[in-house]
Amino acid sequence: MAERPAPAEPAFPAAGRLFRQLAAFPADALTAAVVGPGGTGKSALLRAIAASYERAGSAPIRIQPDTDLTIIDNASPILVDDAHRLDSAALETLRQRAKDPGTRMIVTYRPWPRPGGLSALGALLSRHHSPIVLGHLDKDEVAVLVERRGKCQATDALVAVVLEQSGGSPMFAGLVTQALLDTGRLDPRQPERFRRPNRISVSPGLAERLRYLLEALEPPIYQLIEALALGAPLDADVLAELLGTDPAGLTDTVEAARATGLLTDSGELIVFVRNLMLRLMPVLRARDMQRRLAEIQLGNGGPVLAAGRRLADAHATGARASEVLAAAADEALRTSPQLAGELFDAAVRAGGSPVTARHAQAAALAGDPARALRLADETLAAKDTTQADRRRAVEVTAAVLAQRGFACRAAELYQRLGEADAIIAVPALLAIGRLDRARAVLAHAPASEHDAPTLTAPAVRLLATGLLATVDGDLPTALSDLTRAAGLLEPAGECVLLPYSPAEIAATVAAQCGETALADATLGQAVAGKVGGGLAQAGLLLLHGWNALARGTLDTVREVLDRVNGPLEPADEVLAAALAAGLARRTDDTPALAESFARARTALIRHPVDLYLLRPLGELAVAAALLGEPAMGPHLDRAHALLAALGDPPLWAAPLHWSLVHAALAAGTRPESAPLEALAARAPHVRCLAEAAICWRRVAAGDVDVAQVRAAATGLRQANLDWDGARLAAAAANRATGDRKATADLMACARALGDTVDPAPARETVDDTATPPLSERELEVGRLVLAGLTHKQIGARLFISAKTVEHHVARMKTRLGVESRDELFNRLRVLLAP
Repeated sequence: MAERPAPAEPAFPAAGRLFRQLAAFPADALTAAVVGPGGTGKSALLRAIAASYERAGSAPIRIQPDTDLTIIDNASPILVDDAHRLDSAALETLRQRAKDPGTRMIVTYRPWPRPGGLSALGALLSRHHSPIVLGHLDKDEVAVLVERRGKCQATDALVAVVLEQSGGSPMFAGLVTQALLDTGRLDPRQPERFRRPNRISVSPGLAERLRYLLEALEPPIYQLIEALALGAPLDADVLAELLGTDPAGLTDTVEAARATGLLTDSGELIVFVRNLMLRLMPVLRARDMQRRLAEIQLGNGGPVLAAGRRLADAHATGARASEVLAAAADEALRTSPQLAGELFDAAVRAGGSPVTARHAQAAALAGDPARALRLADETLAAKDTTQADRRRAVEVTAAVLAQRGFACRAAELYQRLGEADAIIAVPALLAIGRLDRARAVLAHAPASEHDAPTLTAPAVRLLATGLLATVDGDLPTALSDLTRAAGLLEPAGECVLLPYSPAEIAATVAAQCGETALADATLGQAVAGKVGGGLAQAGLLLLHGWNALARGTLDTVREVLDRVNGPLEPADEVLAAALAAGLARRTDDTPALAESFARARTALIRHPVDLYLLRPLGELAVAAALLGEPAMGPHLDRAHALLAALGDPPLWAAPLHWSLVHAALAAGTRPESAPLEALAARAPHVRCLAEAAICWRRVAAGDVDVAQVRAAATGLRQANLDWDGARLAAAAANRATGDRKATADLMACARALGDTVDPAPARETVDDTATPPLSERELEVGRLVLAGLTHKQIGARLFISAKTVEHHVARMKTRLGVESRDELFNRLRVLLAP
C-alpha cells in the first residue's frame, strides 16, 4: 500500500480541503483551478501538491508552455502552472483531457490575461473542487508568514511594517521580512526590541533580481507602474495623456498590472514596489514625468498636492513647476499650514513670482509670526498686489499684531476692511477698553443672514456678542456664545487665523465663572484639533496651566511649562512668566519666583496690559509684593483704568481684586475686601471671593472663627480655587494655636482642599493617615480611570501622553500596594470617595 502524503503546510489554508482529499484518496480523480495574482504562492502551492503526490507514489507531470501534450500519460497527475500563458489549442487539449472521469489535474493561472479556452477549462476543473483563490494576506496571515520566515514571535509593530510595505502580497511580505533580518533591524532573539525603521532597504543583489522582475514586464505595464510610482492617480484621462495612449486601452493594461501582483486589490501600487521603482528610474526621466503629471493635473483642475510634493522633493525649477508648487501650496493651506509654507518656499526657489500673501498666512498658522509679518508687509508694499491678496495680508498683520500687544492697531486694520469684517475688531477694542466703539461696530455690522457661508463668520459674530455679554454681566449668554464660537472652529482646525482665539476666551471666561470643567473641555478640544494653528497653541496650553494652578494641581503646571519653553509671542510670554511665578509662589521657591518676575517685567514692556491679561497681572502683583518690588504700580494703574472704561465688569475685575488681597497679605498689610464686596452686590458668582476676602482680613488681624473660615475656604473650592482655600484654612490654623481643637479642624479642612505646607504646630495635631498616599496628578489620573477613560483619552484630557498616563498608573499600583486592576479600582474608590 502506498504511503499517504503528509498533511498540507499551514502556508496554504485556502487549499486545506484539497490536501485532505489528496491525503485520503491520492489515486482518485481530482481536478481544481488555482487562481491568483503574481506573488500569491500559486507555484509554491503546486510544488507542495507535487510533493504530496510523490510521497503517495505517483509521479506528476509538470506542463510547460512548450510541453508536447499529445504524449502525456493520462494516468499520471497533471500539474499546469501559469496556464494564462498557454495558447488556445493547448488549453483545449487540456480541457479534453480533463473530461476523463479519472483525471487528476491541477491548473494555476492569473486572473489576467484571459486567453480563449481558459474560462472553459476552469469551469470543467471545478466539478471536483471549487476554484482555490489566492490573494493578498490580512494582518493575522502576515503575522503567521513573518513568524515562519523570521522564526520568532511577530510583534504588532513588526506586522504593521511588513503589512504596510508589502500590501499583503505573500512574496513581498517575505522579501520585506528578509530585508529586516538581513539589515539587522529585526533580531529573532529579541523581536520585542523591533522599532519601525525610517525606510526599508534590500541588498544590492536582491535589488538587481527585482529589477529583472520589473523589466521583464511588457512595456505598457512597466510604464504604468512607473507612472503609479510617481503618484499618478488611477484615472484613465490622466494616465492616457501622461503615457500617450488611448484611455479605452488602459483597461487591459491596468488589469494586467493588477494580475502581476504588484498592485493591491484596490489598484494601489505596493509601497515596497513603489520605492524600488523610484530607485531604479533614471533621474531625468522621473523628473520629466513628474513635471508632465503635475501640468496635466493642474490643467484638469484636479488636486495637485501630491504632484507638488514630488516636484518639491525633486527640486524642480521653471515657471511651470513654480505654478504647480504654488497651486499645491494653496491646496495644503486648507489642511496643513506647515506643508503649505514648505511648498510656497519651493515655488519661490523654482523661479516663480513670490506668493507673499498666502505665504504669510501659512507662516502665521505654522507658528512663525515674524516671517508672516515680513511677508505680509512685502505684499502691502507691492504695487501690483491684488485686492484679495491685500486683504489677506491685512488679516495676517492684524492677527500677529494683536499677539504682540498692538490691539489698537489690529482693531484699526480690521475696521478698514469694511463693515462686514469690522466685527472681528470687537475683541481687540474690548481688550483696550473701547467699549462704546465695540458696541458701535457690532451695531453697524450687517445682519447675520448676510454673513459669509463659512464657519468663521458665525464664530466671529458669536465671539463679539459673547464678549460684550461678559461686560454686561449676562454670563449665561456669554458662556453659551463663546463656547459655541469655539466649537464652530474645531472642524477648521489649524487653518483659521484670528487675532484672539475663541477657545482661549471661552476658557478664560468659563474659568473666571468657576466653570473649570467647561474651560478644560474647551481647551482640550482646541488643542487636540490644533485650532488656530501654531499661533494659538501655546496660549491654549498655558491657559490649561492656569486652571491647574488655581486648583493646585502643580504637576500639570510643570508639564505645561515644559511644553512651551521655546520662544513665545509677547502675550504668551506674559502668561508663561506669570504662570511660572505662580508655581514658584506655591512651592516657596524664592529664586525661581525672582527669575520669573524678572522675565515677566520684560514681557510686560513688550506687551502692555490688556483685558485678557488681568489674571496673570494679578499673580505678578502678588509676586512683586513677596519680592518687595514696586514695579507693578504703573501696570496696575493701567488695569484699573481699563476696567473703569468698561464699567468695572465683575467677571473681569474680580480675579484682579482677589489677587490684590493676596498681594496685601504678602506685603504684610491688611487686605481690602470692599472692592470685592461691591462687585458681589452685582454678580452672585463673586460672593465667595468677597466672603473669603472678609475672612482673610479677620484672620490677618488674629480673629479666627472656625465656622467662618471653613465656609469661606469651602466656597473657594466651589469657585475652583482649591489652593487658595487650603491656604486660607492653613493660615487660620496657624493663628489659632491656643485652641488645639480649632487648629486640628482647620488643618483637616486645609488637607481636604489640597496639599499645603503645614505649619509645624499643626503637624502635631493632625492625623497624617488622612493624607492620600498619591500625588495630586495621580489622584487626578485616578478619577479619570474610575470614570472609564482609556489611557489615550486621559492623556488628551490632561495634556500628557498615553505613555505618561501608563507610568502614573504603574506608580499608583506600587504606592497603594496592589497588583490587579480590580484592586486598584477598589483602593481608588475609597481614596476618592466624597
